[in-house]
Parts: sequence; structure tokens; C-alpha cells
Amino acid sequence: MSAEKVVTDQASEENRNGSANIKEESASTRRDFLQQAMAVASGLAISSMLPAFVTKAWAKAALAAACPPGQPLQSVMEIKSSGKTLKAVLKVLDENKTYLAPGCVPDSGQMRYISGYDASAPPIGRRIWPPNPRVPSPAPTLRARLGDRVQITLLNHVDVKNFPGTLDVADTGKACDQNVTEGLGNTYPGDPSFENPPNCFHGSSSTNLHFHGTHISPSGISDNVLLNIRPSPRGRDGKPLVNEQSVAAIFAAVFANCAHGHQPMLWTDWPPAWQEWQKKLLLAYDNSTPWQGQSPTPGNPALPHDQQLWVQNKKEMAQHQLPQFYIGAFPNCFTIPEWKASDPKNPVMGQAPGTHWYHAHKHGSTALNLANGMAGALIIEGDYDDKLRPFYTKQQVLVLQQYGAVLPLLRAAGVSQASDLIFVNGQYTPLLQMNPNEMQFWRLVNACYQAAVPLDQPNGIKWVQTAQDGVQFDPRNYDPSDTNAKFSVPAKSKAPFGSFAPGNRIDLLVQAPSTTGRFNVTYGGTLLLTVDVRQETGVSPITAPMPFPTRPEFPKMPGFLADLKFGDVKVRRDLHFATTPNPSQRNFPVPPIHTIDGKQFSGHIDQTMLLGGTEEWTLYNDNLDGAAHPFHIHVNPFQVVEIKDPKQNGGASVRTPTPWVWWDNFAIPPGGYVKILTKFADFTGIYVLHCHILDHEDRGMMQLVQVVTNTTTMTHK
Repeated sequence: MSAEKVVTDQASEENRNGSANIKEESASTRRDFLQQAMAVASGLAISSMLPAFVTKAWAKAALAAACPPGQPLQSVMEIKSSGKTLKAVLKVLDENKTYLAPGCVPDSGQMRYISGYDASAPPIGRRIWPPNPRVPSPAPTLRARLGDRVQITLLNHVDVKNFPGTLDVADTGKACDQNVTEGLGNTYPGDPSFENPPNCFHGSSSTNLHFHGTHISPSGISDNVLLNIRPSPRGRDGKPLVNEQSVAAIFAAVFANCAHGHQPMLWTDWPPAWQEWQKKLLLAYDNSTPWQGQSPTPGNPALPHDQQLWVQNKKEMAQHQLPQFYIGAFPNCFTIPEWKASDPKNPVMGQAPGTHWYHAHKHGSTALNLANGMAGALIIEGDYDDKLRPFYTKQQVLVLQQYGAVLPLLRAAGVSQASDLIFVNGQYTPLLQMNPNEMQFWRLVNACYQAAVPLDQPNGIKWVQTAQDGVQFDPRNYDPSDTNAKFSVPAKSKAPFGSFAPGNRIDLLVQAPSTTGRFNVTYGGTLLLTVDVRQETGVSPITAPMPFPTRPEFPKMPGFLADLKFGDVKVRRDLHFATTPNPSQRNFPVPPIHTIDGKQFSGHIDQTMLLGGTEEWTLYNDNLDGAAHPFHIHVNPFQVVEIKDPKQNGGASVRTPTPWVWWDNFAIPPGGYVKILTKFADFTGIYVLHCHILDHEDRGMMQLVQVVTNTTTMTHK
């Protein structure tokens, strides 16, 4: 299949079965193209390893020669709230997908993905996303409003026989995904292993959902990333036994309780039918799963006792915790907290309306799941949106992703290790149409599993940033005169404040020029998309440039987003992120080790914070060179108050000007640090902080944290 055919497939959102019926091109055509493309790929690989011998200009020219032209940008299907409730069914499926690999070489492989539909829509005529499952794409966009309830039926329908090389249980033993290269033997995780569970690639057929940017509980059925939902078993007909019909009545009861503010926090909180069914499914899994080459026999499970899912669930029940393991399905439900100045029952923080996102977050498989496309935008609307809406004609939700059926460390030795290409809404270098003088509102989500996207200054178009990481700017930070900002990674200590590392989001008001033409949007000199300025047929021309809102017209900052105060800080912490060489000796390159405070993720709680406490954290990047590690912590956003970047300000530390920008994801400069203020408001529970270069997270750069309360009804008399 040629690169042109792959791109055509990526553009064909109307024909649901289009690519499934495309016949393979002739062997000679395919062979000729692949030979040319592989030559380009080889050149790119050499240029990435030996920059002194192969110029970037040559690499870009070769890439441009191999890459097909962009197609019109597709809009990702949205599932919206209806009657203050968003009802979605999201299925994790798998399909053999074709996509463009580095060098624009067509590649293919079995990939997991999220399919979805609006459960409140009538079954007849119901639209299902994606329209073409044979090419990668983002998950459906979810759109709700402050105060709405979000209820999701999550179904894991991955066919495990398509992924025999990945194991989903075992925190001990050789349970990492394996990669064997002829002549070199086991190149990942090595034999003897240079990586071990839980900090290696594994478990990628299990799943859960993280709602990145939301200020909701990390416990129960809200934003609980400690859950592990295994694929459903299949019946004799090959279809999943756990499906939307079989869970409908049980989940309806769970969602009804959620509507009244109640959700399962213990196993006994589940409906009895769900308890009974899940126990049966878990025991069946424990008694039938092979382990390290051993097959089970009647009455003798192959899984070690401490690796059996039901055994682990019972341990968590005994500790009065909600068990982690489920089979086939899980109900996610939460109400988006709405802060109102006049309401005495306000949450302390509330939810910031803006551009957020959701993605699979099973440790050991987060990077691969995102490389397969398992992420989508989550738009939460409020006064911010209402105030900006009169200033633009059209909203664009742009989800950036890297695609790969196999992660770089699991690819055969000698295959290009160049970074995977970056796609926008599932398309490579698409065309985004604007009318002359038009203003659009762009919501950009960096859902790449590892790539930063430092946006260059716009060419021909103008843009002004309105929000970072789903939190609007204070009007004093909004600058309608700054229409050509570029967004570096890591961020600068002075305006413009935005950055676009993995996990970041940027909101932009974008103004088209008066003249027609095509204008490239680039990052680090690489093409991301092209703005095609031309008059749309049937649309009245806009005679003068639509204006950016003035500062007085910009949405006011909600009270809960006022700057935090140094005077409220009671605790200070230092966290050190580091990448160090792996001491293991092999006849092939061994990947480095990623740690926080000198340790890989252990599954034990590393930080304990007090509910309601304001803390100052200093986040260090101990490596003088290499990645700017994007620090991300769940549940609560934070404010960056000081930056030390050896490449800025002569290497001196700089206090950032007030009002401070809110973030939930910040790239720590190599050899430097950032200071943040954060408040642990509203929610107790256990969750995580980690590097959002997700292969770093999966391989150890993560910590478990908990928020506790010091209140009690007990007294000493």
C-alpha cells in the first residue's frame, strides 16, 4: 500500500469500511515505493545518529520527497452532554491498521483503539467512531459543561489472541513484553533481563481511563488510574461475553447512585449481580491463564498464588480498598465540579473550563496504548467559552498523536529509531481551511506518547493564546497584541508563557489574512499542518479582519483561580528526575534507566500530602543534556513561580511574574529546575505523578502519592 493510499484512507471519514475493501497494489509498485521510502528512512536514521555527516536540510528534503500531500482536515466525532448528562459507550477494540512510519514509509500492525458512540442517541442511525478502523485516529471527543455528569460504559473487547506477546499480570517474574532479534537474541528486556516488572513494557491488553486536567476524585469510579480492566472472554461465536447489553442493567444502577453523589468505594458497594459475575470471571481467568510456559490443569492454576487476580482483589478488600481488577467492563462516572462565587457549598478549587483530554493509563502500557491512538479530547465548557464565542466563527479541536504498532525499543535491531511522525486528528500534515479575515478558535492537545511540539512563529496567519493546559489566562496575561508567539519546550520564564510538551494543551484565537493562499504551521521547522485560506462556497465573505477581544472583553478569572500564596506554604519538597545509563552489558545498546529521587516506581506511596494544604515543590532535572521531563500530577493543577534553565537568562533562576499561569504538565529544563505552588484541595485518595514522556513513565519515572485528612470524629475524654 503506497503512502498516498494511506493518506487517502486517513481522510475518508465517511466510508466506514473503505480501507477494508481496498485491494493491495501490485507487488512491483509496492516494492519500488518501499525501496525509495526505505532509502529515505535510512537517511533519516543516519542523520539522527550522526548529525555531523548528514545535514538536517538533506533529511527534510528527503522526507518531503517521500511524503504525500496533506488531505483536508477531518473533524473527530463528538459525544456531547444531553440534559446535563454525557452518556458514552467507549470500546477498546483492535484492528490491523496501516499508517505512515518515520520517513513516510507505509507500515502496518495490530493496534488497539477506542471506538465510541453517544449512548443517548437512538440506536437507528447512531453514528459510531471511528469511521475507518483500518487507520489510526483519536478517540471520540467528549464535550460537557460545568456541573454536568459524565457517565461512561468502558468495554474492553481486545482480542487477546492477537497479542500473544504481552502479559497482563505479574509484578514479579519475567512478565515484560519480549523482543527477539535474529543474531542478537532477546534485545528487550534482555536475557538476563535488564528491565523488570512493573517498570517495563507489559500489560497492554488491560486498560483504564485517566481524565487529564480534571479536578475530580482519584478514587472509586471517577479518575482512578489504579484500576486494571482485563479484556472480556469470548463465547463460542467469538463475540465478547461482557458487552453493553449484558452490563446495561447493572451499570444503570451504578449510574443512578452516581447521580445522587454515591459511588462504589468498596467491593460491597457494587450491585450484588456485579460482585457475583466479576468473581466468577476473575476466578475463571486465574484458573485458565498460562504462566511462563506452564499451562494450567484442572484444580492446579499455572499462575502463582500471589499473581491470581481474585487473590489480589481479596487482599485489597481486607484493607478496605476498592479492588483493582475487573474483567470486560467498568463504569466511569463523575460530576464536573462547578464553582460559584455566591455558593457557600463551593468546592475549594472547582473545575477550570477548557481543553482537557482522556487516555488509557495502565502502567507498563501507557506509551503503547497512546501510540495506538487511545486518547481523545475532553472539552469542558463554562463562562470562558461563553465569553469567547462571539469573537470567532468556528472551533477546531486538534488532537496531535504519534502512531506505531510497536514501540521503538521493541522494534527489530537495525530498524529506524527516528521519532514517529506527528498526526493531527489522525492525518499527516492536513489542510485546515479558513476564509479570508476569519477568526477561528483552536484547541490543541499534545497527545503524543513522547514528542514535544515547539510551535514556531506563525507565517501569514496571526494567533493569540487564551489558555494553557485547559486553564484560561488571567486577563492580565492575555495579550491581544502578541499575535506571532512561538511556544518553546521547556517554557520561558516570561511571556509568552505557553508550552507544548507531551500532555500540554494550548488554546489559540487564530486570525486568517485578507489574502488567499496556503500558510504552513511548523514546529522546530517541521510541517505540522497547512492553513488553506480560501473563500468557502456558500459562505458570505468577511470584509474586514475579525478582531481579537480586548483585555476588558476577555473572560474574567474565576475566584478559585487566584494566585496561591507563599504565606500559606507549610511543606516544601524536592523531587529529582534523572535518566542514567543502564549498567547492564550487552552486544546491543541498552536503554537508560528513568528515576525520580533515584528510584523507579515501586507501587509504594512516596509522597503524602494533607488535604487543603498548600505546598512548594522544587522539581529538578538532573541531566544537563537530554529530555526536558514533563512533570504531571493528577487531580490538582499548579502554578510555576520560578524557573532555572541553563539555556535562558544566563543560567540564572528567575521568578515568574504574577499573576502566575496555571499548569498541570510542565517540562523541567535539562540541568535546571522549576518551583511550583500547589494546593491539595477537595479530594483525598491515592494517585500518581510522573513524566509525561510515557515510555519514561512505563519504565519507572513515576511515583504513587496520597492525600489524607487530619479530621476525625473521635475525641479523647
